[in-house]
Amino acid sequence: MTIPVEYNWSPNRSVRGDRKWLGFDTIAISCIASTCDFVVLIGASAAGHLLYQQIGSGDATDLSLYVGVGLFIATVFVLAMFGVHAYRPAEIRSVRRQLPLILALLPAAILFFIAVALFLKIGTTVSRGTMIATAGLSVTGLLGLRLFWRHIGNAFSRARFPSRKVLLICPGTMQVEPVIQRATQSGLSVNHIMTIAESDLPVGGMGEAYQRNGIDDVDEVLVAWSDYGNLRALEKCLSDLRQFCVPVSVMFGGVVGEVVEGFAQTVGERRAFQIHRPPLDFFQRLLKRAFDVVFSIAALLVMFPICVMVAIAIKLDSPGPIFFAQSRKGYSGRAFRILKFRSMSVMEDGGNVRQATRNDPRVTRVGGFIRSTSLDELPQFWNVLRGDMSVVGPRPHAMAHDDLYGTLIAQYASRRHVKPGLTGWAQISGCRGETPTLDRMADRVQHDLWYINNWSFWLDVKIVVLTMRTMFDRSNVY
Repeated sequence: MTIPVEYNWSPNRSVRGDRKWLGFDTIAISCIASTCDFVVLIGASAAGHLLYQQIGSGDATDLSLYVGVGLFIATVFVLAMFGVHAYRPAEIRSVRRQLPLILALLPAAILFFIAVALFLKIGTTVSRGTMIATAGLSVTGLLGLRLFWRHIGNAFSRARFPSRKVLLICPGTMQVEPVIQRATQSGLSVNHIMTIAESDLPVGGMGEAYQRNGIDDVDEVLVAWSDYGNLRALEKCLSDLRQFCVPVSVMFGGVVGEVVEGFAQTVGERRAFQIHRPPLDFFQRLLKRAFDVVFSIAALLVMFPICVMVAIAIKLDSPGPIFFAQSRKGYSGRAFRILKFRSMSVMEDGGNVRQATRNDPRVTRVGGFIRSTSLDELPQFWNVLRGDMSVVGPRPHAMAHDDLYGTLIAQYASRRHVKPGLTGWAQISGCRGETPTLDRMADRVQHDLWYINNWSFWLDVKIVVLTMRTMFDRSNVY
């Protein structure tokens, strides 16, 4: 999925949300994709029954039973996919992002059906062999659909299908290549580019200038603006565009762009944008806490043998304790002691903490492995059970780093509006590991703030699933 906190221009976020794609708007695309999944899952259930009968291992059962089974599984799966926003056009075309969701949500839907069937005491009427065949055919069918959507999307981006022609208007100092690239991904074809500056403004109207730049040949006008010291030029531009019967969309960069991405609400006759999400309500906190407790207990039970092996390896590898505790700031700035497997020969804490770097001599042999595979973080499930942390949330930093970045990054303290997490949106989005520059840390903070403002239970589930995949990427962690 496209990261919604990029510093580059993104028409997906700033232009109208009902952007046309292949002649359909976003809502229509989502409905078409979900309907196709619905049909595939029902068909897979019926086909799984027939296939199992054909093999000769199953009993002859009424086909309508398995059509009903497919209907149940399809309903649960499609609702779950809608919950994680997986039917957006940009999402449905990405097989890499869809595969973990399918492998997580489809088995969950099947297991939910089995639980309901056992509760209703009708489990004996459903063949286990048929359910296995149904699961295999369902995964195959859903992946086949994703490959089809990707092919359609690639063909569209190569202009095999007509797109909406656009006149792009922007300041002369702005780089237009990122805008053009993302416009193409959003179903727009930038046919003409017009740059304006305050020194270029004529005394009269700019109608002739727009016509020379092809406004009569396009379907709409896209104004991209970040030069806030030159608002007079923008005001003049928008005023003169009213004489033309074409849609005009404006997208902003910088701080204004970040503000208008927030949730919009009406205050009197004006629109206000919520840049900080209110705290989770009681039900949301209860749901998140229940997920934390259940997941942590299950993880500790499953990973206990691995924890024992890691502890033995640490003790044999270098002198010192097995565990390492360090002070961190949690929800609302409250201090707590985070627990980790010791991976270094030092026990730095307090106001003098140095980040690990590549080939850091402080990292032990076992420490290098457990850091790159995140095994050193396993004891933090105890912090989750204690309520100091959550499974998903912004990663907590050392006190010294909190104090430093808190003075350098304006929104840094907003990360503490939720509990810190074992994993987070930043970690699965490439912001894992060392932050040698201020821009790298600012990028991580932006990802954390997006997570806070867009939290949902299904987003937590998605992050956990994707974290399992990123654990095998050891390139940026040392």
